[in-house]
Amino acid sequence: MELRHLRYFVVVAEEGSLNRAAQRLLLSQPSLSRQIIHLERVLGRQLLQRTSRGVELTPAGQALLPHAHQLLAMADATRETVAGAKPVRQAVTVGVPPGTEGSWLIDVVDAIRARVPRAEPDYVEASSFEQLRLFGQGRLDICLVHQPPPEGPTVRRLRRDPLGIAVRPDHPLAAEGTYRLTDLDGLRILLHSQDQVPAQQHGLIAAAQAAGIRPHWHFSRFTEHALAHACATGSDAVLVAAHTAAAQLPAWCWGPLVDMPLIMTTWLATESDTRAVVREVAEAISGLSSDDGPT
Repeated sequence: MELRHLRYFVVVAEEGSLNRAAQRLLLSQPSLSRQIIHLERVLGRQLLQRTSRGVELTPAGQALLPHAHQLLAMADATRETVAGAKPVRQAVTVGVPPGTEGSWLIDVVDAIRARVPRAEPDYVEASSFEQLRLFGQGRLDICLVHQPPPEGPTVRRLRRDPLGIAVRPDHPLAAEGTYRLTDLDGLRILLHSQDQVPAQQHGLIAAAQAAGIRPHWHFSRFTEHALAHACATGSDAVLVAAHTAAAQLPAWCWGPLVDMPLIMTTWLATESDTRAVVREVAEAISGLSSDDGPT
């Protein structure tokens, strides 16, 4: 028995006439009759009986009709399922550091979707320290970190974002626009926790100590709520990137330290012998690099 035999049978049942069914199926009536007879032989039952008005279903034909509809519907659904099947996508875990510029991260998402459609990225927001720990455990395929990765992985430098000081609007320094290291003396300054932006903050603290400058440092773990943390700690200034200040401290006055430029570098790290799809995703992200300098 073939599906076409069931289709012929259903059309005959709907038309109630072999002649009309043959016209609808673009077959000759003798050919259609032979197909129905073949189906009856396969099933061992008479399905149709002739009447003065055409043909009617026998009890066996009446029992077959709903089953034939179901089988044909399943066949059509199977065809549609296969036709609409998409390639299998491969999971790629990408670590994202807190404080990443939102518009750049959207560009990353779009670039991966356009250039590596077979990848199914899973973005994991974690500090640089936590990312490198997960990376070492094989739980991240790609790290985007703000501290130099250890030797071994394939490392590329992606971005260099200036860090500066955002000063609360009612502070006398707010009118300056740019700041010097000496301006920090006596200020209450909010910094990220030590594992979030370690290298740059350590350099600033060391430089202040060497110059005899004594700010009041306050360390706090924050990502999206810099203003709340600054207000809670009574801070005069916050050490952040320009895009973070614009998004989270819009009324505060951000400016760089002109005598001690601070740069927050973002590196990309992958294993050298990683999967092909991971290498392709890394290439897509690297294509958005804004840093032309050496790694």
